[in-house]
Amino acid sequence: MIEIDARHQPYEVTDLDGGTLLGFLAENRVVELKAIRSKLRLAYQWAIMHPPSPDKPKAVVGDETLFPTDCEDRISGDGTPDVALFAVEELAASAGISRAAGFALIADALDLVHRLPHLWAKVEALEVPGWNARRVALLTRKLSYAAARWFDDHLAATGLTGWPTIEKWLAMAIAKFHPELVKDPTTPKGKADWGVWLHHPHAGHEEGAGGVAGTSELQAVGDSLDLTRFMDLLNSEAEAMRRLGDTDTIDQRRAKAIGRLTDDTDQPTLDYTNADSATGGDSSTDVTDGSDSTGIGTGGTGSTSSAVAATGGEPVLGEPGVGVKPGRLVTTPGPFGRRRGLRVMAHVNLADLFALGLDPHELGLDGDGITSTDRLGQVLTSQLRDWITRHGSLATITPVIDLNRTDAVDRHDPPEWMDTLVRLRDPHCVYPNCERSSWDADLDHIDPYQPPGEGGPPGQTRPENLAPLCRRHHLMKTHGRWRYRRARDGTYIWTSQHGRTWLVTPQGTHDTSDTS
Repeated sequence: MIEIDARHQPYEVTDLDGGTLLGFLAENRVVELKAIRSKLRLAYQWAIMHPPSPDKPKAVVGDETLFPTDCEDRISGDGTPDVALFAVEELAASAGISRAAGFALIADALDLVHRLPHLWAKVEALEVPGWNARRVALLTRKLSYAAARWFDDHLAATGLTGWPTIEKWLAMAIAKFHPELVKDPTTPKGKADWGVWLHHPHAGHEEGAGGVAGTSELQAVGDSLDLTRFMDLLNSEAEAMRRLGDTDTIDQRRAKAIGRLTDDTDQPTLDYTNADSATGGDSSTDVTDGSDSTGIGTGGTGSTSSAVAATGGEPVLGEPGVGVKPGRLVTTPGPFGRRRGLRVMAHVNLADLFALGLDPHELGLDGDGITSTDRLGQVLTSQLRDWITRHGSLATITPVIDLNRTDAVDRHDPPEWMDTLVRLRDPHCVYPNCERSSWDADLDHIDPYQPPGEGGPPGQTRPENLAPLCRRHHLMKTHGRWRYRRARDGTYIWTSQHGRTWLVTPQGTHDTSDTS
């Protein structure tokens, strides 16, 4: 293993003794400190080289349209210069990082130079690692300019840069300049805090997203009575599942109960509403015709807890616990009706598709396959099989799209088959290092579309001239003086306004600029 030392001399790692090895580690730490300092210097210089102009307004954190609204946050803290729209993209592409990472790098550099000059001086002197300083810049970004400078002055006066000292003076700066941000932890949350948030950890937008998905997180803050009643509903379903033989933990059964409540198919459960059901009494009043006349999904206003008696008798399952009635096995339609707002498209190979409906062992498929989805990442085919079983009325198997089809149409918008073909062919935005799903992207004409009535040639809308671009990068291509083309092998070659080039392939992005 050959390495190069700070004096550009080669050495063999396996030939080192202990003292020399530790010396190289100490030497490498200085190299790393200089590297992050250099990156911050370059990012700052790039930022001040690209101020906003009349044709290029300032960049903001959430700009997804060409002209961002005033309500969107600036990328760096109060008191720092603005940066022009689209300026971050080329820096990020050249550094081989995402747009979000590029924004963060520029914002940290601007904050350190303009808001935290004493801390930046320590980074320049290699006394504080640049990555530690960047973390401080992030933590102080929401503070006013005066608060950030006060924090920086007092931190510098201590001569210390450890995290206990940083956290102490940060807390004091917040209390002094932004008391509205200091919330008494004993103060109850109010309506302003209400909301419901769903997070898919493996949907392809974060570190570790390459794993198998299928598990997500739901957080809710709302009316105490509403949430308590919902929790009681989950507890009732979880108890019914236990009495039906489910051996999972109570938390796991509560999580599965959400799925049972939203399932389209009727689910076996226990009827605790009629004590006669446990003693063999007349059950005629508990049996409905299974219609959806009272469901939320059909616009009814009645109760959604009507039950359909299970066939083959009405057994009592287990002994009732404290405060729990004995129950009868019934099936209930999901209380949220049959309407859905989410579409998930899964891409399955032929063998796994057969396995969804047949015994995998009959096809020689032992174990699990992997299928990709457009929004939820990679999932096991067994999980997809379970989703289809529980939501089968909503599953649609579409014909195989011929990805080699080359038909053209003489109109701007592609027909449905062409739209699907392009999104299947390119699963994400084809801009360098962008991983936004193609199903959430625009379809861009690589060679700009010109209406036939204005001299445009026939056949402009065809698969070879279409590519998915997320809204941000579609606008940047149109207005930011970037250009790209699609090669015969299906890769994309991008060229920036400064002449740098990138090759985008299914395996990743490669910087192909001539740096010699």
